[in-house]
Amino acid sequence: MTKGYSTVVDILVDKFRCAEEELTPATTVEDVDLDSLAQVEFAITLENRIGRPFSEDQLTLDTTLGEIAAAVESSLSVGTSYEK
Repeated sequence: MTKGYSTVVDILVDKFRCAEEELTPATTVEDVDLDSLAQVEFAITLENRIGRPFSEDQLTLDTTLGEIAAAVESSLSVGTSYEK
């Protein structure tokens, strides 16, 4: 599991009470039932976690957790601070 994917899963499990065993890289935002307000919260939480802007525009209902994790990995690879 990559650091980006771990970050995404940790947030979904801890903050949004998703069942970890039901999450896969192919799971979409729609699959985890994040409404528009929750999508904004998720984007803000990701931004705070990785220390880089992460727009709620990057989180559509069709966006997969794998795609979100790839965006997080990309942010982390450009020398971003990471604090958990």
